[in-house]
Amino acid sequence: MKPISEHIVDSAWQEMAGLEIDEIRAMVDKMSEEQPYVLVYLMAAGEEGFSDEEREILLYIGMVVWRIMSQGNAPLPQVDEQMLDTAEAANFEMLEALDRESPGDFIAVAENMLNQYNQLEVLKYIVEAIMEEGDDEEAIDIEEDNKGWMLIVLKTIVDCFDAN
Repeated sequence: MKPISEHIVDSAWQEMAGLEIDEIRAMVDKMSEEQPYVLVYLMAAGEEGFSDEEREILLYIGMVVWRIMSQGNAPLPQVDEQMLDTAEAANFEMLEALDRESPGDFIAVAENMLNQYNQLEVLKYIVEAIMEEGDDEEAIDIEEDNKGWMLIVLKTIVDCFDAN
């Protein structure tokens, strides 16, 4: 799949942000039909250690990612459990490799990985959405440990959708 543009990322995010609650439910139903394993993965990933609000955020961002990737130049592959397990394992291996780097090399290696990532604009959206700090009283702050786990889960989904 060709890289998704910043324009597509922004327009898909705006589309999702403007949905009413019944439209969101319909979107969940559609995702359940088109990508059932991805939906189950999103829901299961937040089971342990996430607050109800954090689980909702993870599901919402995951749905936005699905909408973004659906607007790419190629149809999305039908993601299955094996694809998710393989992509998740690769992401954990990447983290372990980064952990072994010296502090000086860590930045260079991480930058190189990002520069080679095919869906950089989608990854940027994910990081911004997870790291966003709310200014109003209704804003939900995500626990620091959960931010990293959310990033792995969402990157795993992007990697599966981006698979050839």
